[in-house]
Amino acid sequence: MDEKDIFREEFVDAALDAGVSPDYAENYYNLVFELATGLVSRGDEALTLLAISGAQGTGKSTFAKLLAIVLERVFEKASLVMSLDDFYYGRADREWLASHVHPMLRVRGVPGTHDVALLRQVISDLKARRATEVPVFNKATDDRDAGFPVMGQDLDVLIIEGWCWGALPQAAPDLVQPVNTLEAEHDPDGTWRRYVNDQLANAGYQAVFRQADTCFFLAVPDFETVVEWRWQQEQRLAAQSAGHAIMDRDQVGVFVMYFERITRQMLKDMPDRANLTIYLDKTHRVVPPPGR
Repeated sequence: MDEKDIFREEFVDAALDAGVSPDYAENYYNLVFELATGLVSRGDEALTLLAISGAQGTGKSTFAKLLAIVLERVFEKASLVMSLDDFYYGRADREWLASHVHPMLRVRGVPGTHDVALLRQVISDLKARRATEVPVFNKATDDRDAGFPVMGQDLDVLIIEGWCWGALPQAAPDLVQPVNTLEAEHDPDGTWRRYVNDQLANAGYQAVFRQADTCFFLAVPDFETVVEWRWQQEQRLAAQSAGHAIMDRDQVGVFVMYFERITRQMLKDMPDRANLTIYLDKTHRVVPPPGR
């Protein structure tokens, strides 16, 4: 039995627990194993930073978790998975932004609602093999919890998953017209979208994005699928977080509108910019690129 097969059964069980379709778990393992092999073949002694980008509900967290399992169990590479979401500002900071800049900034998610300085410091610590503390954001309570310590010297691969990782700011003329009813009704003069765009351009996001050695982009078939997948994600959160308030389907539809502008732009830009684009169909299966 070769190294690829030793861990296959355990991986498939983990994939099923994470929500991967039973009839696709084997193929999923083959994909993840191939990508893990490529990362290991780099042969770098320095910490490798892999970014996984993609819209809400694409399975970034599952993909990152299973990739880390293969790296550790098959290739004996110590891995840490972080989420860009864990660097959201807490509720108090977002309340300040809502009061002083625009009310829509009360809602977490878009550039300008992340603590980029903290993210840069954590990445810098880990790359320098220093001990650091990684924050944890609790989506059920919509606030930041206590973080957890990480020993940088023990780490080989850092995986960061984030919905807008790699996004580029838009040109000013592209910001004029609203892309959905949320922007039309709540940001008619464009203050919110100009602020978000400016933050993406000038608040350190691009410098952080450039620190990734490799970037994988999970491409959704269309934006409408994002709403359905994000709703499925919310239902899983409900099952895992008894007693905490979650969004209903209509609220999910509105919530996703906050991300629509950047998501649509990334679907155009990222396939040409990411090191690897993984195309998904409506059932989360990996499929060939459009037109092939």
